Amino acid sequence: MLSEPISTLLGPEELAATNLMRQQFRVDVTRTYQFWEAAVARLTGGALTEHGCPWDVELPYLDRPVRIEVKYAQESWCTFRSGRRAIFKFAAPKGLGAEKAADVITLIGIDAEQRVHTWVVPARSVRKCASITLTSPRFRTGSSRARGIDEFRCPPTQTLPEVLRAYRDHVGHKCHLHYDRDHHRQTAAATRRAAVEAAGQLTITEETIR
Repeated sequence: MLSEPISTLLGPEELAATNLMRQQFRVDVTRTYQFWEAAVARLTGGALTEHGCPWDVELPYLDRPVRIEVKYAQESWCTFRSGRRAIFKFAAPKGLGAEKAADVITLIGIDAEQRVHTWVVPARSVRKCASITLTSPRFRTGSSRARGIDEFRCPPTQTLPEVLRAYRDHVGHKCHLHYDRDHHRQTAAATRRAAVEAAGQLTITEETIR
C-alpha cells in the first residue's frame, strides 16, 4: 500500500506529544505546512531553508543542493458535476508570482484516517497553475484523471530515493535541452525557410542574405 499511517513518521514520544496537543489544546500540528516541511527535511536528510526562500528544503547532493518545494493538503470533500468526492487540493505548486526555481515538488496529503499520501514530482513535469486537485486514493474506483501526477506517487518513507530520482529527471532534461539547443535552432530556421518558400517567395540562403 502506498499510503502510510502518520505513526510511521514519528517516534513514540513525538506521537504522544502530537496527541496531547490535539486533546488538550485542540491544535493538530500534523495538519500544518510547517510540520510537513520539517518532515520532508527529516525524511530526506535535508535542511529547512530560511523564511522567504523560494523553496522549502535543501538537500546536499553532488555539486549543488537539491531544491525541494513542499505542498501540503488535507483531505476534503468537493462537489463536481459527477457528484461529491474526497480530494486533495494543492495550491500554487509553482508559486503565485514568478515561477519558483525548485527542482522537485513534493505533494503531501493527509486523510481523515491519519494516513499520509505522497507524490514526488520533477518540477519540469508540473506546469504553472493555480492548483493541483487529486482524488483521494482511498476513494478511487479506477485510475485517476491526473495520471501525469499519479505516476509519481510513492510511500512517504521512500521520499529520499524518489527525490533523488526526480532531481536526476529534472536536471537531465535541462541538460538535454542545453546540449541540443544548436540543433533546435537549426531545425527552427529550416522550418521558417520552408514556410517562406511554400508561400512562393525566393529561397533564403546565406548568399541571398549577403
